[in-house]
Amino acid sequence: MIRHISFKNLAILALIGIFGACTSVGGGSKDTLTSAIKTAEDAMYGDKQNLEFDSNKAQNLVNAYSDYAAAFPQDTLTANYLFKSAEVLRSLRKFDDAVNIYQQIGKDYPNYEKAPHSLFLLGFSYENDMKRLKDAEQVYKQFLAKYPSHELADDVQFSLNNLGKSPEEIIKEFERRRKEQQANKGGA
Repeated sequence: MIRHISFKNLAILALIGIFGACTSVGGGSKDTLTSAIKTAEDAMYGDKQNLEFDSNKAQNLVNAYSDYAAAFPQDTLTANYLFKSAEVLRSLRKFDDAVNIYQQIGKDYPNYEKAPHSLFLLGFSYENDMKRLKDAEQVYKQFLAKYPSHELADDVQFSLNNLGKSPEEIIKEFERRRKEQQANKGGA
């Protein structure tokens, strides 16, 4: 006996098939993508004898992290993979891409344990990598407003106070302050 399949049932089966295929975005399951990350990390960091930076291996690692994040945006590992990806991108001097990921972490993963670090590195990248001092200033102020007691707050305040200064200017300022403190101690 042949059963008649209604159009409604056929449509439901088609949707189940489509949604099932969506769980393997990037060409693989969670296990496959995790394995690709492990392989790429081993290729990048595994050879302790050869510490030379390999941009191809670095890009492969970024791609593996990105594939996982695209396939499983709500997974607990995704924010960490994105954070690691941004660091590798900075090493590749792809600062715009790194900045975009730091922003994505702040927006999509505000409860991630390294969200404050990500915000700090966003400001740091603007300041040091991209020389976008106004953007760095905004991010540093945002950090201090959002995380005033964080372990990085003093570093952020220092960066904000010395924004745009050369290392030589900062050293001269330290020396000037030290001399003032010594003079105040001697004259008190």
